Amino acid sequence: MAILLKPKLKEQPIDLVPDGSYKAELTKINQFKNAYGDRLGFEFTLQDKAVAGLKVMRSTSTQLSASGKLADVLRGILGRELTATELSKGIDVDGLVGMECGVLVLQAKAKNGITYSNVERIFPVAPQLI
Repeated sequence: MAILLKPKLKEQPIDLVPDGSYKAELTKINQFKNAYGDRLGFEFTLQDKAVAGLKVMRSTSTQLSASGKLADVLRGILGRELTATELSKGIDVDGLVGMECGVLVLQAKAKNGITYSNVERIFPVAPQLI
């Protein structure tokens, strides 16, 4: 009897976003656990014409500290430094959904070899010049 071995099917290809800076809207925040512990996932929907509607995500730890990645993400979305009160007592992130910001997207390769669109940095959107 022959034993047929088949290769593992690759996951469906995802829409990769070309490296670059894009205008985006924060459309969802969810909390989850993975190998790194408790995480917050920030989902951004891109608004620039060529990539409009594509979604990218950035995850961080749930622990807020002035020098942590979570604070970097929040500063980028809010367009300002976090207050001492926000850093000491916390901040309700649900109210941030719908805010516009900029995202720097760079393609990266996961440990499993799959290339994905990584949100490297979040920054405030510059006001339009009139």
